[in-house]
Amino acid sequence: MSDLNLSAKSYLDFAGLGELRSRARINEQEAAQEVGRQFEAMFVQMVFKSVREANVPLKSDLMASSSIDTFEQMYHEELSQVMAQKGVFGLGDWLSGQVEKQSNATKAMDAYKQLSERQSSATMALNPQSEQPSLSLATEPRKGIAL
Repeated sequence: MSDLNLSAKSYLDFAGLGELRSRARINEQEAAQEVGRQFEAMFVQMVFKSVREANVPLKSDLMASSSIDTFEQMYHEELSQVMAQKGVFGLGDWLSGQVEKQSNATKAMDAYKQLSERQSSATMALNPQSEQPSLSLATEPRKGIAL
């Protein structure tokens, strides 16, 4: 039953892309795993396509027809989805791990920026004169010889 739903989760499904964006706002880890699976499926499909193109000279006249080529393409698309779902190559897991690390690093940087802004605003509130440069030196006329 789950195999029938696999084709609906194709990377060409634009409604699924919108759904993935909304899920990413709710659960980033799950969305990263889905992106990894779809990337792995696309990668595997490109590998299959390269293999099909490389084997064209080896095909006999009995096996060379547009209908067989179409069937092979459709079969490889579905097979790439299944292989990505199973995580055969592990590329999707690696990619989702990288996205998750990047997301965690971004969150850490945002938290650091907020903390430093809080600390600087607290310093300014306690001692407002410490951060402001003196304008009296900058507005005094310069003494010296004008050329």
